[in-house]
Amino acid sequence: MLPVQGTRLARIARILVSNAHQHSRSGLPGGTVRVILDQTLLPLPRLYVTDQGPRKATSPDYPQLNPGASTSGLAVLNHLALSWTPSWTWDGHRIQQTTVEVVLDLS
Repeated sequence: MLPVQGTRLARIARILVSNAHQHSRSGLPGGTVRVILDQTLLPLPRLYVTDQGPRKATSPDYPQLNPGASTSGLAVLNHLALSWTPSWTWDGHRIQQTTVEVVLDLS
């Protein structure tokens, strides 16, 4: 991995961890965020960032790009990554955790 690729990867991870702390239960005391870099699918590695789900049980919030917010974290992510996709774990009552999978082009 070249330094410029590492910088882009670090910036993407920082955006997603910051979003997790700001918008999910991961930002509450004792909260956690899991970050995994999967390099088994080179030349398009995947970055997975998982938080502890929305802060409000009544709000099914998940990461979505707001077309009018060109400087939001997800807008910057949209520019830096090849693609990204949110997914979540549902227990029948609330989202338990949200994962954003980012496909990176580090070639």
